[in-house]
Amino acid sequence: MAKKSLGFLLSILLTLVCCAGCGGDLQTNDNSPDKKSESGAGKAQAAVKKIIEPSQLISRIEAESFTREKLQEAQNDEKQAVGMKKCFYGAASGDSGNFFQISVQQSLFMPQTALESGQNPKTIFENTKKILSDGRIDLKGLGDDAFIGTIALHILKDDYYITIRLGNPNGKENRKELEAAGRKALENLQSLLI
Repeated sequence: MAKKSLGFLLSILLTLVCCAGCGGDLQTNDNSPDKKSESGAGKAQAAVKKIIEPSQLISRIEAESFTREKLQEAQNDEKQAVGMKKCFYGAASGDSGNFFQISVQQSLFMPQTALESGQNPKTIFENTKKILSDGRIDLKGLGDDAFIGTIALHILKDDYYITIRLGNPNGKENRKELEAAGRKALENLQSLLI
């Protein structure tokens, strides 16, 4: 029962994080791609894999091609309880509310206790998909599974759960750009895993 409760709480936390979008207190951190986490499951797997940073999936320059305007340098945040690393690129112009945000959840960055309770990127993705059933747009051909919900693109690929938000808060207007950004993120992920 405790494992189910922990799983439910983690799913709610994920939903709140996704719904918070660009809110929250993001900080600019030095999250270079060569850095390895020494926490949780990362200790055991660090020799085999490395933690993927969201800016490795979509760079600022790539994000600008989807928003069609200049963006600021990345602001990074992380929520290790759900294995999430988040990258936010705000508009360079103070007059624009445009933005690009990408997050990636991965088992390698999750605490061992969460993994032991049955939480992983796939279970979090599946729970989120159930929660966002109203108005959800299921997509084919992006990763293992994908959908648009709560004005964001959600993609599951292997052990990675990627979420992308961009532009204004109307996801339907941004669908073409969201899907293109998703394809680019998956392409970059594949090259990182080779």
